[in-house]
Amino acid sequence: MRIIDKAFKKIKDTSTLPWIDHVMWVTIIMFVGLGAFSLGMIYQQKRALQEHPLAITYSSDAVALWEEYQSLKRENQDYFASKNGSVVYPVGCSRGNTIKEENKVFFDDIQSALNLGYKEASGC
Repeated sequence: MRIIDKAFKKIKDTSTLPWIDHVMWVTIIMFVGLGAFSLGMIYQQKRALQEHPLAITYSSDAVALWEEYQSLKRENQDYFASKNGSVVYPVGCSRGNTIKEENKVFFDDIQSALNLGYKEASGC
């Protein structure tokens, strides 16, 4: 308590308005209350996770459907690249928007672009 008393005395000596004391104590009480509430919420969340652990499982049917969708998406998608660049983008990828139209080269499939030395864009 001695540290709090010293800090309070220094603050009190610097302030001359009487209502500053009340504002300071209200602020301290609010922060202590918010801190206690936050700690209680963290404790409750950890306890809830221990009582009811989460486990994410994937159905093999869902995984197979997703892989089929991805392969169909790739087969039915055109690709483009810059004739001066080294990265190929799927049509609709916003990362390729900086390529001028006159510099774009189009491909029917990704394999033909990869065979010419282009690499596939990540994040599209």
